[in-house]
Amino acid sequence: MFDKSNTRKGRLEIGLEKEISNDTLNVENIIELVDAYEQDNLDTIDKCKRGKRLELNKINGALKQTIDAHGPITKVLIGSASKRIFGSLLLEKVQEQPKAKIPLRYVIAAIIAGLIIGLML
Repeated sequence: MFDKSNTRKGRLEIGLEKEISNDTLNVENIIELVDAYEQDNLDTIDKCKRGKRLELNKINGALKQTIDAHGPITKVLIGSASKRIFGSLLLEKVQEQPKAKIPLRYVIAAIIAGLIIGLML
């Protein structure tokens, strides 16, 4: 089931509903709720900027590698630079992929086969 309190907007909405349902409306509490909402938004923006910065650093590193390997990048060497950039960006995605899991039935079958062979010897 979807939990509304897990979203920024949901937390703001729930907090405002609680504050409005009180007999005495406190402006300070509403301001605190809005400030918390804005801080969550700023934190999300910072996370996005951090990811973009990492990508730019990878591209910069690949371009520096190309220049170190071949000298200035020319029309002739643009392919090498493209390959290095693609490789640096692709490398992280390959590392993020989960490793293949061996099905449990194969492990059990291997153990049983090992036991049978061991008993035969």
